[in-house]
Amino acid sequence: MATFDLRGGHRRVSRLRHGRRGGPVQATDWAVLGRWILSAALCLALAALCPSPALPWVLAVLLSLSGFVWLGLAITQAGPPANTPHLTSWDAALLSFAASFGVQSAARLGLFGG
Repeated sequence: MATFDLRGGHRRVSRLRHGRRGGPVQATDWAVLGRWILSAALCLALAALCPSPALPWVLAVLLSLSGFVWLGLAITQAGPPANTPHLTSWDAALLSFAASFGVQSAARLGLFGG
């Protein structure tokens, strides 16, 4: 049985520079992540036009719709969702659905103060 060597020659490389599989982050990762951030910002900008009490719920709905758009894009253009070393449209859809769930949970817990 091998033991864990604390003095091992592990390189000290930032976790930000590594992908899901431990390899270097590709340009496509930043492109997908940037597009997802833009779509989430658009959802937030559209939700900001609503009255304050409805803002979390409108934001959650818009993020869910964004997730369905990303899912449609993934189904039509991206390859299979598993075994890819870089971010794809599948990951952006998952991020949108997770953000929507987070906003809904925060609204239910009353964290928006409304």
